[in-house]
Amino acid sequence: MHRYRRRYRRFFYSHGKLLLTGEYCILCGACGLALPTIKGQSLTIFRHNLSSVLHWKSYDEINQPWFEGVFQLPSLDICYETEKNTALKLRDLLLKSKKIQKNFLSNSLGIYVKTQLEFPIDWGLGSSSTLINNISKWAKIDPYMLLGNNFSGSGYDLACVSISKPIIYKLWNQKPHVIPIEFNPPFKDKLFFLHLNKKQNTCDEIRYFRSNIISNISHENIENISYITQKIPFCKTLKEFEELLLKHEKIISKILNLPTIKEIYFPDYLGVVKSLGAWGGDFVLISSRKGMKHYFSNKGFDTLISFDEMIFKI
Repeated sequence: MHRYRRRYRRFFYSHGKLLLTGEYCILCGACGLALPTIKGQSLTIFRHNLSSVLHWKSYDEINQPWFEGVFQLPSLDICYETEKNTALKLRDLLLKSKKIQKNFLSNSLGIYVKTQLEFPIDWGLGSSSTLINNISKWAKIDPYMLLGNNFSGSGYDLACVSISKPIIYKLWNQKPHVIPIEFNPPFKDKLFFLHLNKKQNTCDEIRYFRSNIISNISHENIENISYITQKIPFCKTLKEFEELLLKHEKIISKILNLPTIKEIYFPDYLGVVKSLGAWGGDFVLISSRKGMKHYFSNKGFDTLISFDEMIFKI
């Protein structure tokens, strides 16, 4: 990689994201509240004259390579890869970018690309959405156009990582509507994020939801989730905040016909445990109680991060 450093070209960066409210209901028109995280992903481009290839190398949060690929330019045919599915997905993103922006990767000058994650890939903070946003910045295209029809999600993650501010997100006529907001609760010192030691496959969860659950959602559900979402930024006390999150968990639990994460793992915990995004993995939001760290550690959950350590503030 050092041989490319002197021919530095461009640098792009996107913060990660967490979905506080809305979950699956956003797909049906409910409002959701999303928060940008401090940690994100960068993409750096270097020019080289060694050959007519795009050399791509992705590094994790401890600076270890987790993917490497070499693509012929300008065709983007795969010459070498360390993981086939990742190479195919990346090639698809780059080809879509070329289709939208005709001048993107249009010549055969050699390029070296380095991506750097700042969080473990199993944390669910947006390794895919930050990559899509960074590529769209590089190609100078709309990230939603790059996302296309291949992902069945709501697109809130792209909105959050591209704006890097807390947002209220809503699909209206299947088009994203985004309202940047302030979210700096006075009780934030009582809020923590706990990792559940497993990664949830969001695409699989959404496919299952669309096939089996979406018919369970009533207009009343949508209205209630939207109401809670819109009330949360104005909470002045932890008690008010906790009451709204408990109502939210009960609604989603009934829709999915699943017990809450708290009922499954932490039934005797006195604070709130709120699922974030797809249920069953990644992070949950915790409201603190005395002995919290010891409680979760005894159950095998040691990744507990404070609000100020997790959430990005401009």
